[in-house]
Amino acid sequence: MKKQLSIAAGTAGILFLGACAQTESEQGAENDLNEAAEQNETNNEEAAESNDSEEADHEETGELTIYTSGPAGMAEALVEGFEEETGVEVDMFQGTTGDVLGRLQAEEDNPIADVVVLASMPPAMDFKERGMTMAYESEYADSLRDGWYDEEFHYYGFSASALGLSYNTELVDEVPEDWSDLTDKQYADQIAIPDPYESGTARDFIAAYVNQEGDAGWELFEELADNGLQMEGANNPALQSVIGGSNQLVMAGVDYMVYNNIQDGEPVDIVFPESGTMVTPRPAFIMESAENVDSAQQYIDYILSDAGQEIVADAFLMPIREDIDVHEDRADIDEIEQLDFEWEYLEENGEAYLERFQEIVR
Repeated sequence: MKKQLSIAAGTAGILFLGACAQTESEQGAENDLNEAAEQNETNNEEAAESNDSEEADHEETGELTIYTSGPAGMAEALVEGFEEETGVEVDMFQGTTGDVLGRLQAEEDNPIADVVVLASMPPAMDFKERGMTMAYESEYADSLRDGWYDEEFHYYGFSASALGLSYNTELVDEVPEDWSDLTDKQYADQIAIPDPYESGTARDFIAAYVNQEGDAGWELFEELADNGLQMEGANNPALQSVIGGSNQLVMAGVDYMVYNNIQDGEPVDIVFPESGTMVTPRPAFIMESAENVDSAQQYIDYILSDAGQEIVADAFLMPIREDIDVHEDRADIDEIEQLDFEWEYLEENGEAYLERFQEIVR
């Protein structure tokens, strides 16, 4: 801009030196050029002020906005520790993965969240593909479990749960060892599954099981429906139906909720099927539209730090850091047989499989 203004000023000076030899008409044109140059300079100054104003509009607000799918106790502990360490205030919205995704969709034209935490990987993958996430390589990137984070650092599965067969210890005499055992008549009308429309992990499980088993996967779901399989809301309502005794078992429920209820003395336990299940990382990412970028990056660092990962372990979830041990009262990842699936397959087929599953289990 300064170079353009200098050229304009120099040109005006040269024209002025020859003004005495010019006609009145030419002198009028000269004046017009001078006025145009002055107006151009004014416009440039106003544009610069406007740009400065826009930059000011995107400065940190001092309050980080986080949308998280929980679990509530862990989410609150992480925020409390982060605020104490950084002095940054946090405004947090909590809900199921469905709640968070619904809110993000409703605010798509006027995004509010800086950081988003989900219980399911495919939505984070989709957000990245749509250019809605911001890459950030944390200082802890070298100590993370393979496959739990995006290689371009758009999201981090900073914690994870495993899905299993949760059962009421007072009602179930013969504990099932695999998913197929639930087709036995002794479990008729006593089996629940978290509603995959509300639970991202249940939705992922359906696609992952079909990814491994093919048509046999759909055949199992049909047999389970014939044996009375029913959807019971999100993960916690499904588990509470087992603790309360209205169901004997819940399939594909998250394990950390079971461990927390065991600690509270509830009559519940969990087994992991022999044919395999899912370990589902819970991704956290910064929105591309984030206003508080510095604070958002600090939050990502905090949840990956020693302090943040210890909070994860205390909540009975599995830390993404390989050097942080899981809670002593829960199964370690090496003790859990996992399904053979690809996350890309889940992302591509999740919606269609969700609709087909609902047609089977009504």
